[in-house]
Amino acid sequence: MHRALLAFAQTLLIEPRCPICDGPWDSPLPPTAPCSTCLDRLALPLKGLKGLLPLPWSALGPYAGPLRKLLLQVRQPRQGKALAALVQLLSERLPLPATAVLVPIPSWKRQRSNPLPQQIALGLGRPTAALLRRTRAGLSQHHLNKTQCQTNLIGAFQASPLNKQRALSSVWLVDDILTTGSTALAARQALEEAGHRVAGLICLGRTPARERRR
Repeated sequence: MHRALLAFAQTLLIEPRCPICDGPWDSPLPPTAPCSTCLDRLALPLKGLKGLLPLPWSALGPYAGPLRKLLLQVRQPRQGKALAALVQLLSERLPLPATAVLVPIPSWKRQRSNPLPQQIALGLGRPTAALLRRTRAGLSQHHLNKTQCQTNLIGAFQASPLNKQRALSSVWLVDDILTTGSTALAARQALEEAGHRVAGLICLGRTPARERRR
């Protein structure tokens, strides 16, 4: 009996587990990637999603269905493996230029702030720079329309001045979700006023058009 329990424990320790569902890992991808069941359920586009409005953006997939549920889960503590798996997929499907410098968009909340932009940026394997800071908290945007969101964020960010060593580098904003783009536009404006060149934004989820506030 003791040997059987020991063998079972060793199997749990040695056998790769899916970082998302914690089930047996059965994928040809590295064991840090999701299992085939999770990949099928998420149904992520093979080349991600891209667009040009309201600024150039790239996303792992639409912020809907299973991906939306998972992104809400990874905000909780002890979900680092699942988030790392998503960031790995983001890096593989939407490679960034070698000159990219990643700038996470800081949360407006002073308490219980959203840690995902910083964690995503660190996991993408590119240089990061904390160039942005919030000048004020701002109102919650959940119940604001697009015009109100833009007005609410006027002057909400301040950016550090241009670093001469990174004068030729392209700045990519990083966020977990892109909805109306008002936050990203306000962040881009602050960075460009400080002399930086913003190439676009990279995120995990893009809210479908029918769900965006107008």
